[in-house]
Order: sequence, then structure tokens, then C-alpha cells
Amino acid sequence: MKVLVAAVADHAWVENGCLSLCRTFDSINVDKFPYAIPRMSVALRLLINRLEVGEHKLNISLTDADGQKLMNSEMKINFQLPQVAVPEASFSFVLNGQNVSFQKPGDYVVNIVIDGRVEATVPLYVRQTKGSSNLDIPDRI
Repeated sequence: MKVLVAAVADHAWVENGCLSLCRTFDSINVDKFPYAIPRMSVALRLLINRLEVGEHKLNISLTDADGQKLMNSEMKINFQLPQVAVPEASFSFVLNGQNVSFQKPGDYVVNIVIDGRVEATVPLYVRQTKGSSNLDIPDRI
């Protein structure tokens, strides 16, 4: 199993098996805490081979430096290859969060764990900046 895409974005969705991302980012700058990000998505695209067909446990979490989880989702996924003869296929997932609250500035990480093994991590840097409100991520619709 290969992670082809692991990203944090303003918005992400899967339509007809296609993963779409809108404005990926790895840092958030805010002038005061606590700060609740109105919306954020964690996007994931995996490449599965024939030996990996079947049920797997997927966990996606956002944690702070102390290991506190701000977002967490566990699910069972069942991979099936398409009917046509292909050696591998890709699968996409999105975890959407609303009003995720950051209590303090710091280094956060999105962990992608499949069957108990960390397959990918995505850093998210939350910084306090004086006099500027969320420079890296403009207001969302």
C-alpha cells in the first residue's frame, strides 16, 4: 500500500473516485488563541495492489505536540479492485472537520494509520502573529 497524496486543505472531496483539493496548506497564522478554524479537510489517496484487497482499519487524527487529539476518525475500509484486469488501483478518502479548535500555537501533525501502522504524517504549524489575522488562510466561504 502506497500513500500517493496526504494533505490538509481548505476543502476536499471525492467524486466518481477522483480526489479534488482546494487550497492545501501546512501553516495557520492567527493573532489570538483559542482559534477555531471554520473548515479544514484531510485528503488521502492510496494505491492498493492485489495482495491488499479486503478489509483494513484506517485512522486519521490531528494531534498536538502533547499527543492530544483535536480530530480523530476510525473506520473500516474494504478495498476491491475494479473488474478490469489491473495490477493495482487507487482509492481516495476525505475527513472534513468544522470549527477545529486550537488552544495554543504549536506544531501539530495529521497521522494516517492503516492497520496499526503509520503510513503518512502531515505537519501543521499553528503560529501566533501580532496584528495579522490568519495570513496563510483567508476567510472561508
